[in-house]
Amino acid sequence: MIKNIVFDVGMVLVDFKWRQVMADVGCTPEEIEVISAVMVNGPLWNELDRGVMEEEDVIAGMVAKLPGLEDKAWAFWKNIHLTIEAFPYAKDWVKGLQDEGYHTYLLTNYPRSLYKNTAEQCFTFLPYIDDVLVSSHEKMTKPDKEIYERLLEKFDLKAEETVFIDDRLANIEGAESVGITGIHFTDYEEVSAKLNKIIGR
Repeated sequence: MIKNIVFDVGMVLVDFKWRQVMADVGCTPEEIEVISAVMVNGPLWNELDRGVMEEEDVIAGMVAKLPGLEDKAWAFWKNIHLTIEAFPYAKDWVKGLQDEGYHTYLLTNYPRSLYKNTAEQCFTFLPYIDDVLVSSHEKMTKPDKEIYERLLEKFDLKAEETVFIDDRLANIEGAESVGITGIHFTDYEEVSAKLNKIIGR
């Protein structure tokens, strides 16, 4: 019997509008592609999520890979909090599950400062979340097996009673490796229907 619903945050409950913010700080379409390849889609972003290195050092490492675009790269980082916006369905989705007696949690890869500057302001669903596990706070990231084990241990959850929803297939596979039921997020309507079927809603 499923008792716990665990959500990823980015691209499941909130939008990550990095292209828009890069444009707003003056990046051309071509510059957006170059900067995003290093900052958003590059391997150093995972270090922000992991939270072991100092964030300023990680960003400096990114900027060093962007000669001629240093000012725009720093401007993007300084405005990174503007990238986060809750999806319209998110609040009612989580609230509805909690109202029916399900325990709701967040398991997210998220840089420490970005979480601090956006969770209370942007997470419209946060009042309906029982607890949160943030990668940069734990010094581990999805899809590493250890973070799912930490989730179960920290919140005293049983894997067989837990569903995890994430937009990245590798993260779903990580959850399933410890016995958690995974749902790969594609769009709200489809995933909501899959979840309802699993929980007999």
